[in-house]
Amino acid sequence: MSTPQRPPGGPAVETTTRFGRPFRHFKVAISAGTQALAWARQEDAPGGATVVADVEVSPLGFRGRIWHAPAEATLACAMVLRPQLAAEEGDLTWLLAAVGALNGAEAVSGRSLAACWPDTVVDAQNLDAQSQEPVVGVRAEVQLGPGTVRSAVISLRFDLPRLGLGPDRRDDLLEAVVNALGAASDSLAGEDGAAGLAAAYGQRCAQLDRRVKIQLLPKGEVRGVVGGVDHTARLMLRSPADVVEHVTIDMVRELQVV
Repeated sequence: MSTPQRPPGGPAVETTTRFGRPFRHFKVAISAGTQALAWARQEDAPGGATVVADVEVSPLGFRGRIWHAPAEATLACAMVLRPQLAAEEGDLTWLLAAVGALNGAEAVSGRSLAACWPDTVVDAQNLDAQSQEPVVGVRAEVQLGPGTVRSAVISLRFDLPRLGLGPDRRDDLLEAVVNALGAASDSLAGEDGAAGLAAAYGQRCAQLDRRVKIQLLPKGEVRGVVGGVDHTARLMLRSPADVVEHVTIDMVRELQVV
């Protein structure tokens, strides 16, 4: 049974159940992630609660990057997570989001995809392109409690044409992604935990064994060969002197393969 709810500052919206999870659908929203954040923080939405927005007024990703694909060619969705993670492990939600997104998208599109740390999924058949547009944009926003992750909201935007999908496949893609995110969440809570998720991400990372330049915040840069990601989602860079530096997501202004 659906229940009308009124998100803070917005009109009443129906909460239904889809794919076994609480679900809200907005015709227009600031963003799917904004609505999911409000649901999580102000209404205590459970883990797995999912939001879809047909049109996002402000489709911003990592570091405020604008998603350029038009609304009619995009699936914009967000999911609330309630992971059992220590505060220092909060960035693992970025890896979880990417693994779920690429597994779900591959299942529906038949394309081979790869993750680009920290915030995109790309076509694995075109990794040598100098400039490659993402097929999926990824963002994670984490709310911390005393020493733990209280909640996280992952926001995903899928470029349907780049995945070879028409608008009529939007619901198929959504179901596959929601289920893949659930599977990734279960694996994070399982025996292999954070190390298993990091290993799964590393196997799908397009930058693995490639030389990159990272512009840092507030200034400076580092260069090195990507050796993988560790159990807290830090990128491991190996210098020519064989020194390994660990880069956290919040340190990154921009990353380029060089």
